[in-house]
Amino acid sequence: MFTILEAGEREIFIQRVAHYTNESVEKIQELLPVWESIILGSSLILIRNRIRYNALNNFIQQKTVPTKEIEFIFTSPTSSVNWEKIIQYGEGLFGVLMPDKKSAIALLVSRELKCKSSLVVKGLSICFALYGNRLKYVDSANLKDWSAFGEYLFTQKHEFAALCPAKLQGQISEILLLNDFFRNESSTFQSNSDEFELSAVDDGASSTNWKIIGLILGSIMIASVIAWFVYVNMTKEEEVVNAETEEIIPIDSLAKLRDSLSKLSADSARIASDSLTHLSWPDGKAFDVPKNSALVPMFEYLTDTTNTESSELRVSEISFDEETNQLVSPFDAFFKKMVEGLNKYKDVHIRIYAFSENDAKSGLKRGFVVKNRLVGEGISPTRIDVKAAGNTVNPEASVPINSQILLVLSKKSVLK
Repeated sequence: MFTILEAGEREIFIQRVAHYTNESVEKIQELLPVWESIILGSSLILIRNRIRYNALNNFIQQKTVPTKEIEFIFTSPTSSVNWEKIIQYGEGLFGVLMPDKKSAIALLVSRELKCKSSLVVKGLSICFALYGNRLKYVDSANLKDWSAFGEYLFTQKHEFAALCPAKLQGQISEILLLNDFFRNESSTFQSNSDEFELSAVDDGASSTNWKIIGLILGSIMIASVIAWFVYVNMTKEEEVVNAETEEIIPIDSLAKLRDSLSKLSADSARIASDSLTHLSWPDGKAFDVPKNSALVPMFEYLTDTTNTESSELRVSEISFDEETNQLVSPFDAFFKKMVEGLNKYKDVHIRIYAFSENDAKSGLKRGFVVKNRLVGEGISPTRIDVKAAGNTVNPEASVPINSQILLVLSKKSVLK
């Protein structure tokens, strides 16, 4: 059975955590297997994600494990345990294995098990610290490479259902993106899986923004080459065959080069100004997005208090893999800013329609991928419905079908 504790430690751990958090022993007994199932589920994703595995391995090898503090949990009074140091380490591992999913998990578990979300996060961080200690000193042989870690975890994947209560299994699987993993009927671990996740885009920037920056830099390089050729040709025309003056650049050539570079700088600034728009959610930091981003009409709809009608929002800046129906890139910044806005306006409900060239089932699957991504950023799953695209909901012919979804936003006053 998958566990973060040694034999004989379980009851002591439950009592100590109950005392530290001022919760009943019965509540911690109920939460512990849920915490373990979440840790197992977040680790299972690494079987198909070598980049995340490398991050885990680097964290375990480079970060100092609070082993002494963890030992005190089982050998010393609760008051003498440095819980904050344990939690700090656990939160670091939490961030490696479950980036951007803390809020969604805490909201779900606290609602279903009738406890505080702070208790869920605090207990899960402590459990992650114990897991890191176990990986470092007990299961280190299984962490030696990606294949060994995958083989080790694959044999334990069915223990997720044994640990996690039935009423939570589906929703936790959805948040952790485990549904496809559990549908895999293969009896052996396949290390050549192609479900790799790209590194996250920094907050406040999108992949589209980087394309624009790349375009600007490319334009600067091309213009620099052109300016150099202009300069060479002009110096040849003005060249004086004299040993004392052959290194002197003609003044008019320098002036033309300066003018050319000034114009290029102005053009680059104009391209950025024409391509981006400035948005700011209430009480949030300002950010720039492309003017054709779906965030622009969503911002207008959310901030317009006079508009009580539902609004259709066509999103064409994300892409799905045609075969796996997964997002081809994390699109972190896009989803972060979308959820940041939606959480400022909690009266708005979302319906998701996704499209596919294959069949309606594939489109529905893509819709749930988008929902999972939004929930992972912190929006309540109860605010989102995924619908199959029927005869009345069609994709736009001018946009590739693998790069579009339809969001229907509705305010509470018009919900039926």
